[in-house]
Amino acid sequence: MNNWLKIALLTSLPVLGHAHSMSPFLLPEVFDTNAGQNISFQSAITIEKFFIPGINFKTTYVVTEPDGQQKPVEAAASLKRFNIAEMETTKEGTYHIRTKDAVGNAGKYALVDGRWLRVRAVRPQTAPQAPRPAEAAKAPAQAAAPAQPPRMIAADQVPANAQTLEVANHLIAETYVTKGKPTALPKLTNKGFEVKLLTHPSELYEGESLKLQVLVDGKPVPNLELDVFKGASSYEPNEKREMPHVTTNAKGEAEIKFSDDGIYLITASYPEANPDNTKKPAAANFTYGLTVQVNE
Repeated sequence: MNNWLKIALLTSLPVLGHAHSMSPFLLPEVFDTNAGQNISFQSAITIEKFFIPGINFKTTYVVTEPDGQQKPVEAAASLKRFNIAEMETTKEGTYHIRTKDAVGNAGKYALVDGRWLRVRAVRPQTAPQAPRPAEAAKAPAQAAAPAQPPRMIAADQVPANAQTLEVANHLIAETYVTKGKPTALPKLTNKGFEVKLLTHPSELYEGESLKLQVLVDGKPVPNLELDVFKGASSYEPNEKREMPHVTTNAKGEAEIKFSDDGIYLITASYPEANPDNTKKPAAANFTYGLTVQVNE
């Protein structure tokens, strides 16, 4: 089967109905290989946090080869819903694939009356329709709901002297492919959001665990929730795909246990949503996805 057909089959996996936010992902045609010199992979954003491309996003890639050499990779084809790219695997060992310089839409906030409100675009005004008399008579009387503090503000309502903040949204997806015998993983840069794998991703087996550490600028991130989703083919429509989430400890470490083999997507968002909008938002948000394969 050729590479393009394999990628097409991977994109035909069923959608998981889940209410979580979008997640970027990388999905190679194989995770382990002993033959061939080229491997293709796809990238996309899955709104359902699963392996169904929902939206494409502009990105390039960095492949770190087994000897530590880094090579930039461009998309071979950029489609509406996903990218296709190809990389060389001429060397024996483990390759690290990671998106580069991928960003989502920037967010803007304004400090108004002691609250940081999300600034939204001005919406066109439409005249409200008054209910017909018969409908108004039938409508039951309802007690007025208590007013909730606003969380958003239209751009044309922001006071001229209000303090504003632009928030960058970084999209990060990564995965690992091994040719032959696994080799050591590349060192972290200690810049931005990074996940240090304490278990080699090419040595994952059902019944075992993946241990990892989450860091931002080289510092551990405690109490961060990681969501875990399992892939399922069209022959497994009832397969349970959402796994129990895990939370990092004080050292930013977490352990994910896999009871079954298959392909898994591990996602995280940093910083997590803060309901207290009296606190200033972070200047950068990170949305992350790690794809791994668990062997039988």
